Amino acid sequence: MKCAKCESENLVKWGRTKAGRQRYRCQECKATTADTPPPGALGSMRLDPERAVLVLSLLVEGSSIRSAERVTGHHRDTIMRLLALVGGKCEALLDRLMVGLELKDVQADEIWTFCKMKQKTKNRKGVTDPEAGDAYTFIAIDRDTKLIPAWALGKRDILTTDAFVERLDRAVDGRFQLTTDGLNTYPDSVGYHLGTRTDFATLVKEYGTEGTEEERRYSPPRIISSESTVIHGNPDPERICTSHIERQNLTVRMGMRRFTRLTNAFSKKRANLRAALALHFAHYNLCRMHSAIRMTPAMKAGVSRRIWKLEDLLTA
Repeated sequence: MKCAKCESENLVKWGRTKAGRQRYRCQECKATTADTPPPGALGSMRLDPERAVLVLSLLVEGSSIRSAERVTGHHRDTIMRLLALVGGKCEALLDRLMVGLELKDVQADEIWTFCKMKQKTKNRKGVTDPEAGDAYTFIAIDRDTKLIPAWALGKRDILTTDAFVERLDRAVDGRFQLTTDGLNTYPDSVGYHLGTRTDFATLVKEYGTEGTEEERRYSPPRIISSESTVIHGNPDPERICTSHIERQNLTVRMGMRRFTRLTNAFSKKRANLRAALALHFAHYNLCRMHSAIRMTPAMKAGVSRRIWKLEDLLTA
C-alpha cells in the first residue's frame, strides 16, 4: 500500500476509521490514508444487498418510487440510483444473452408513454428538449417461448425502428416469421436488416368507438375488423397475429408504475425510463415464472437452465 499524497510505502498503522477500516500514517509526509474496500455489487452505494433486493422486488411488482420509499424507508434518490445501476447491468446482460436464438414466430409492437410532459404540452410550451414528450418502447416477443429477444426506446420513427430491428437481427438466428402492426417504418427496416430471413406480414386492427366517453376511457375498445398484408416471404396465414405482443403490453403496464395509465406516475428522465425497462425485461425473461409455459421464458428458449433471482441481477 502506498501513501495517497507522496506515494511512499513507509506507512504505519494509525487507528481505524468510523466504518472500521484500517487507517495508516505516512512516515514521510505525515498524511493519513485508509484501506479502500473492493467495489461490490452495488459499487459505491452504502446499501445493504438484502435491502437492495427488497427495493427491486417492489419496483418489478409495479410499485412507484415514492411507494417504495415509504415501505423501505430509503430515500427516493437512493432508490433511483439503485435503479440506474441495476438497469445498466440488466441492459448489458440482455445484450450478452440475447444472441443467436432459434425463434420461429416473432411479434412486434410499440407501447406509448411520455417523459417530463405529454407531446401536446411540449408543443404548446415550445419546449425544445429532445427527451421530452412522447416515448415509444418497441418490443418483440416470441409466440412459443414467450421470450422478449429485443426492445428499443425512442420516438415512433425510422431511427428507433432501425435500432430495434437491428437488435432483433442480432438476437434471432435463422429464418423466422415476423408480424407487426401497420407502422410504415417497419418494411424498410426489416428489408434492410433482416432481408430474406423473415416471412414478414403486417396486421392492422380497426377498433370501434361505441359507448360514452367514460366507457371508452376505462374499457378496452371492441375490434371491428382486422386486415393482414404479406410484405415479403411466405408467412403462415394462421400465425399472422399480434395478440401475444398486445398482451405483453399489458404486462408492461402492470409491472411498471410509470407505464400505468390515468395516473400521475411518469418518467422525468429518459435514462430512468430506460433503466426501468431494462430491469423489467431482465426480470421477465430470467426471473419470472410464466403461467403458460410453467418456466421462465429464458429456460424455454434455452438461454438459461435455472430460475434467476434478483440477487443474480445485482451481480450480473
